[in-house]
Amino acid sequence: MLIRDWLAITIGRDIWTWRALSDAELAHELEHVRQWQRYGPRFIPRYARASWRAARAGGHWYRDNAFEVAARAAAGA
Repeated sequence: MLIRDWLAITIGRDIWTWRALSDAELAHELEHVRQWQRYGPRFIPRYARASWRAARAGGHWYRDNAFEVAARAAAGA
C-alpha cells in the first residue's frame, strides 16, 4: 500500500473511507472534494507535483504537500 493506515481517499466527489469519520476528518476530506472541483482531472498531476516540491524543499512528500496542508487547515477550522 502506498500509505500505510490510510483512513480515507477522495476521488472527485467520492470519499472512500474504512470507518466513520470524525467531523475534523470529514472537513479534511471535503477540502479535497473542493480541490477536485477546482482542478478536475488536473488535480492528480498537481497533487503529485506538490508532493515532489515538498520533498525537494526538504519536507515530507505527504505531510508538507500544499493540498494536504490546506486540508488540515480546513479540518482545524
